[in-house]
Amino acid sequence: MNLVHAPFYQGYVDLVKGDLEEELKHQISEISVLINNIPEEKWNNRYEKGKWSVAQVMQHCIDTERIMAFRALSLARGESAALPGFSENDYAAASEYSRQDKAKMAEEFYHLRKSHLSLFQSMPEKILKKEGEADGHAISISSLWYIIAGHWKHHQKVLKERYF
Repeated sequence: MNLVHAPFYQGYVDLVKGDLEEELKHQISEISVLINNIPEEKWNNRYEKGKWSVAQVMQHCIDTERIMAFRALSLARGESAALPGFSENDYAAASEYSRQDKAKMAEEFYHLRKSHLSLFQSMPEKILKKEGEADGHAISISSLWYIIAGHWKHHQKVLKERYF
């Protein structure tokens, strides 16, 4: 695959071992299981003052996945304009995460990933090789899918190591 992305994303890309499609599929159930197994009393916990709560981390993962998939769709459909960046902290602050029901968030993430997997599967190799610009950096569609999978793996690890 044609992996072109800002150096910041390399850590996410490196977390994806093996077949990307299989990783994206596997994560569908993994995400639901993890969210559904979070005790209700830990949903709004933070592992340190000033850090995001579990609910904020989950909302951040959903928001980031939406943005990366939007970028992939935009580039696949021939968007030539540079795509904007986003401030994860501004998004987290505006998310009203504390009003989110844990079960509904698990369902939302499940359906979101299923939809994004279908989008990924619909893209032939020649589309996955396309490149554009997002947040001031060159990026390929294939990198965006690796970033989606690796971003989840990163936050899953953080949740397990620092929150539970």
